[in-house]
Amino acid sequence: MAVDWGEVRRGLAMARPFLLSHHLPEDYDRCYAPVIRGRTVRVCARCAGIYPGILAGVWAIFAAPALPSHLLLVAVLPAPALVDWSLSAFTSREGSNPGRTATGVLLGYGYGLGLGHLFVRGTLPVVAVGLGYAVLAAGLLWYHDRQA
Repeated sequence: MAVDWGEVRRGLAMARPFLLSHHLPEDYDRCYAPVIRGRTVRVCARCAGIYPGILAGVWAIFAAPALPSHLLLVAVLPAPALVDWSLSAFTSREGSNPGRTATGVLLGYGYGLGLGHLFVRGTLPVVAVGLGYAVLAAGLLWYHDRQA
């Protein structure tokens, strides 16, 4: 089977706007928009906090001893991002990009701690926390889509 490189280039060109931001144009207010070399680059505000938070959380696993409070942090730290998203999705509250970034840092740190505890230390209750948030988020997304 031959690769259609023209199709690959077209697909990559279509995906380029979503590289750093998964938002559609109607939600660009949820992005930072720095101009680099004359081009506007959209960066999701929450994701701008999530990825550094993940790195910090993973680093903390290796830098600090395992603490009983880590599982509590894994359970609590994602909540502000979920509450912030819910408020902007279900109320007239717009939220702010600095607020999204701050809640993203907390969410990312919780992710990093959770990943570290699961894959480095084998702390299985982290899976229950993740499943709980997955079910809650799926329910909220389902409800949100029904409202639209």
